[in-house]
Amino acid sequence: MNNNRRMILSVLEIAVGAALLVCVKLAGGDSVWLGMGGALIAVGLMHLILGLRYKTDESYREKVEVEAADERNAFIRSQAWVWAGTGFVIAGGVLTVVFLLLGKQELSTFPGFAVSMLVLLYWLSYLYLKKKY
Repeated sequence: MNNNRRMILSVLEIAVGAALLVCVKLAGGDSVWLGMGGALIAVGLMHLILGLRYKTDESYREKVEVEAADERNAFIRSQAWVWAGTGFVIAGGVLTVVFLLLGKQELSTFPGFAVSMLVLLYWLSYLYLKKKY
């Protein structure tokens, strides 16, 4: 994604976050929406600052471009996803069993469903990539 589009999205994130804050204050909504609005503003500001730095600082721009194109970083990113996915499946499976053993069938449904969805997505991705490559 080019830098101008990213900066526009950053401003949009800030605007949506501010709109959430205003709506919560006017309508007296739930504090979850207040937190989400604040988080969107924070993320938008962070992206905007990084975008401005990318635009003005030549050494930072070069560092970001090298990092994005470097094969070693691509491998590390893919391995991090593998580890995170594996950890998620193991933790979700353990939580499902623990909740069932504690007699909390309702609570066991969410981690069981989440693990099932992740395994389904993995299988579909595997089938697609097997045909593609």
